[in-house]
Amino acid sequence: MKYFKMNRDIPNQVHTDIKRTLWGAFGYVYEYRKPFAKALFFPVSILVALGVLSVQEPSSVLMVFLVILPWVIYTVLAITIHRIILLGPNSVSEWGVYTPGKREAYFILHSIALSLFMIPFGFISVIPAIGWIISMLAIIYLMARLSLVFPAIATDQSWAFSDSWKATKNHQALMMVVVAIFPFVISIPERLLSNVPYAGGFVNLLSALTLVFVVSALSVAFKLIAESSEES
Repeated sequence: MKYFKMNRDIPNQVHTDIKRTLWGAFGYVYEYRKPFAKALFFPVSILVALGVLSVQEPSSVLMVFLVILPWVIYTVLAITIHRIILLGPNSVSEWGVYTPGKREAYFILHSIALSLFMIPFGFISVIPAIGWIISMLAIIYLMARLSLVFPAIATDQSWAFSDSWKATKNHQALMMVVVAIFPFVISIPERLLSNVPYAGGFVNLLSALTLVFVVSALSVAFKLIAESSEES
């Protein structure tokens, strides 16, 4: 099922593409709600358990484990969501139980690389008054231009950051909405709840639910941009 049809004669194409992408994200989540519920059940359950878990003075080894495990789980969640939307429910394990492999490692390595790319822009924030604004905008722009590599990796396509940069050349406003504005708005309940004592499990559940919609929007944007490139 497609939630948008490409039509390059529509005025205000940027606004149209943004609307298609966001409505498409909600549409796909609703259509695939049952496959999502099954495939994400166990990874999300682990996240909720980690949120409830309270460890007093953990060892350094345990601290590393508690940092790495959620990162791996969020990677598995993102890849599963991308694959269900872009390749269909049959492309993933029905109950989300499988052994992570090269795909997940490649995804994580690119996540680390993207984080490293952002470090130099963090130093800009020390500039008085406007530094933090410039730094934030630069990081958002970088994420907007490079993030398409993740749905590509999730669907086993040989993309590098340079491919994402080229693909997003004519879709920069759309991508900034997808990677910055939309996630900021939809994560407001999660951020508000994070200040409530003993709500860690529910916060992690909301975080996973937020991730479903954010990653879905990125998947739809990837699909829309890919189809746009094929037409041009």
